Amino acid sequence: MEELIECMKRLFATNYQYYVKAHGFHVNVVGPDFVQYHQLFSEVYEFADDATDTIGEHIRVLQAIAPFSLVRIMELGTIEDSKGTPEALVMVKDLLDDSQTVMDHYEECHDIAVEFKQYGLINFIEGQMDDLGKIMWKLRSTTE
Repeated sequence: MEELIECMKRLFATNYQYYVKAHGFHVNVVGPDFVQYHQLFSEVYEFADDATDTIGEHIRVLQAIAPFSLVRIMELGTIEDSKGTPEALVMVKDLLDDSQTVMDHYEECHDIAVEFKQYGLINFIEGQMDDLGKIMWKLRSTTE
């Protein structure tokens, strides 16, 4: 079960980093298509924000402590911090890459949860993967 707990902690931290970056892009995007990018980034950060609490609750159900210090989140997470304030389309491409990183973490945790027959967690993860896939489609479509 420790393998699942550690995976969920990495997912929590990576998702939190994803939230912070998407929210930062949402607040700081500029340009002629500001409204569209602002709304798209809002959808991304709201998805990640909603997931943060539930991921943490699943960690608690597994009788572990969710990461809560920024130092620990930076140690465990795998999203690279943004350098400066990129142009809007670069932000979209960056979030698309980061979305894939988060998806990879969901997939890893899903496979481990299946081994341990954690059906509630499996259901949550599968729903998140479906929703994240739709976000990735929107981000990808914006770059084409």
